[in-house]
Amino acid sequence: MLCLGCHAIGHELLCGTCRRQLVTAGPRLIADCIVARPAFRHEGLARALIHDFKYRGVVRVAALLAPSLAEFLPAGGRLLVPVPRVVARHLRLGIDPGFELARAVGRLTGMPIARVLRPPVWRANHAGKQRRRRAAVAFRPRAQPPPGVILVDDVLTTGATLESAVRALGPGVVGAVTATGAGV
Repeated sequence: MLCLGCHAIGHELLCGTCRRQLVTAGPRLIADCIVARPAFRHEGLARALIHDFKYRGVVRVAALLAPSLAEFLPAGGRLLVPVPRVVARHLRLGIDPGFELARAVGRLTGMPIARVLRPPVWRANHAGKQRRRRAAVAFRPRAQPPPGVILVDDVLTTGATLESAVRALGPGVVGAVTATGAGV
């Protein structure tokens, strides 16, 4: 097996040297009431892993990150709800990072997954220098889930995407976990 970081041959998805490069991130308050917990800071190797995952379809990254996300699941959570990728990007890139992360966490914890957020078909790219000026993704609920929702996403930057998901799902959301977080 190759290390996902340095590509050295080994027995794990990430060698010990690379694993030590990942820096744990702190929690952030979203929508004034929900704690979002990124597993790692969105920098260095963690950023490179997320890039490979999101844009190159390296799905094994989800299995690598799942134990760290599972560690931060909030009490009272009963259902994993992936934050979906905009439909056009999902079709173009062939991967929905939020769903892949939720699926990997669900395998570890036995917690069910529900795809109850409906993403827009298209929206302008929100990464980069202009991201603070662009509107958040506007999610709509496919169905109202039971209480105990934990949102699962790939990256926490401004928090606007998670806030939109919280607004769409309402008071049943008890927390959120993300693979990485910028500025936390």
